Amino acid sequence: MTSLQPENVSFTFSTEFDYEYRRVFQNISLEATHPELGSIASLSAIKIWRRFCRGSFLEIMDANSDELHQFSVKLFDNFGRVRPWLLEPGNRCGTGCWGTELNDGEIIYVLNISVVKEVRGKGLGSTMLKELVSSEHVDDRDTLMCWPTPTEFTDKSNWKFLQDKQIAFLRKNGFRRVGRTQFLAYSPNPNHLSRFIPANDDADEQGREFDPSAIDNLSAEEVKQNYPIHFAVVNTHGQEVIDTIRRHYQSDPACIHNPDASGFTPIHAALGRANLNAVQVLLELDVTEDLKNAKNIEGTTPLESLTSAMQSSREFLGIFMGQWDGYTQDDLTCEFLVKRVMGMPLISNNLEEYIAKRRWGCTCGECAGGWLSKHMRFRLCCAAGMATDGMSFEMESFQRGVPCNGVDMMDNVMCYLPLTLQQSLFKTFYVGYQSIFDAIYNFLERTDEPLSKNVILMRTLGERGVSFFFSKGGQIKYAFDAITHSSDKQSPLGDSSFEETWENDDQFMDLPTCSNDLEFSLWGPYDVFDEDDVMDDDDDNDDNDDDNDEGDLVG
Repeated sequence: MTSLQPENVSFTFSTEFDYEYRRVFQNISLEATHPELGSIASLSAIKIWRRFCRGSFLEIMDANSDELHQFSVKLFDNFGRVRPWLLEPGNRCGTGCWGTELNDGEIIYVLNISVVKEVRGKGLGSTMLKELVSSEHVDDRDTLMCWPTPTEFTDKSNWKFLQDKQIAFLRKNGFRRVGRTQFLAYSPNPNHLSRFIPANDDADEQGREFDPSAIDNLSAEEVKQNYPIHFAVVNTHGQEVIDTIRRHYQSDPACIHNPDASGFTPIHAALGRANLNAVQVLLELDVTEDLKNAKNIEGTTPLESLTSAMQSSREFLGIFMGQWDGYTQDDLTCEFLVKRVMGMPLISNNLEEYIAKRRWGCTCGECAGGWLSKHMRFRLCCAAGMATDGMSFEMESFQRGVPCNGVDMMDNVMCYLPLTLQQSLFKTFYVGYQSIFDAIYNFLERTDEPLSKNVILMRTLGERGVSFFFSKGGQIKYAFDAITHSSDKQSPLGDSSFEETWENDDQFMDLPTCSNDLEFSLWGPYDVFDEDDVMDDDDDNDDNDDDNDEGDLVG
């Protein structure tokens, strides 16, 4: 057989941008060829530019493939930010070697490494990875990720054997598990914490000791017979589930603590489904110790299971159904009851108030309307103030009775007007537009109330130029769009320039943190008031001549 000398092997890269999402995905192929043996190895990967997803990361990953869908929802949110539970100390963070650096750089997702049988065991697979890492396609801030999954259809024991070989190969090449998920990652940065964890000390995948097929292969009747409380919790509600639990408890008090084949106890199943009736009766029968139990296939406590289900529902409804109406009352009541039993901090000790505060995801207890956090308010306020000041400099661009082309203006708010309004602007219209921004700034600066079109409308009626602005097609939403998009772009979801500006400002840095701090989509759409109801008469008499001139020019 021809010997395989490294110097005789050539490596060739080829790339192709995705047809549908050219700015997000780049397919990378690497082929190893030998002058006598021909093609002897190949590697395929996808480079993912998260910054071009702009809040649609999960949706775009789902559109690519089921594998990227599972990868993305497991590790990241819809902005491509790593899931918080991977960063927090606990059962699911594994070795803790991966942190917020996973939010930076690009992702190179390795799909497959294949070496022909005749030359296996000679280090060619490792060489392929090194070639990829040292290529122009990978930067020190990037992260390589992989899901070791044998594609051969073999029996269960052999499949596991092959997967263990793949994991050992990746670990030998510096990959370490992300938390206790099925995914492994590699950092090109030689100083990354993962580089200092020996392969033998890497975390195992959560739940490998459990066999999900033990339940999956059962019929509904068999599940009902073997796990009657679990079956009732998942399939019944109201008095029926209450009676079922009490009946089995009277026969065997220990049954409310018995796990199923995946390690889930009845309270875990009840919270995973937010079955309020089941949760209430189980808490009444005292399953307090079970609330701490994370010995299951997912490695989650019952409360973590509820939190995960709530987040998944939120993402599904918001991304794929187009509308999320907040967490349900049953979700939040279950959460409240369990946190109270566990002695955990509550944003309110009153259930009704707790639900009102938490409905839109608030975790600080101080969000206006349950959604507008202090940090978000500060960002939007600054954006509105900057817009107001910037527009003042543009006022000198106008001449009496002569329209300006807003497309050529230097301020950053004109692009949020429809093009038909931008192309022929008179000063009165522009003054009205500025008054909207000024009203937003003053409202956010001087009150703690939630922002809405209605309150801004009430504050601008009678202001110079505002009625004319509305009568010619202007809308408050244009100003809302401007401050929202500007704040978004300058946030950590964009270029982080806002943080760089305000990182030493105590007023900003001392504000309470909240899960809603970067949820720019929470308050849009903001169509809670129809501006068509505004009267068309302009109360401003200073520019009457301009107004008359503008009547036929601004649509």
